[in-house]
Amino acid sequence: LDEDDVRNPAVIADNVGDNVGDIAGMGADLFGSFAESSCAALVIAAQTGGLTLTTTEDGTLSIWENWGFVSFPLVISCTGIVACFIT
Repeated sequence: LDEDDVRNPAVIADNVGDNVGDIAGMGADLFGSFAESSCAALVIAAQTGGLTLTTTEDGTLSIWENWGFVSFPLVISCTGIVACFIT
């Protein structure tokens, strides 16, 4: 048998290994992109005033007053993850 003959079991194993490696690489790239975009959204949200100390109506300082700015990217990400599990 030739080295590249499809009847050669080593060729089949090599092709399977190449496909598995390609899929694992794409999965790693997708996870990296997801993590980087989530971190970027959190940094931007934190800089828009979401995590600054604000004075509440009763005169106390609160960091939780505008927490929605920062939690929104997390809610969107979590919704996407749940949708992936469901589908």
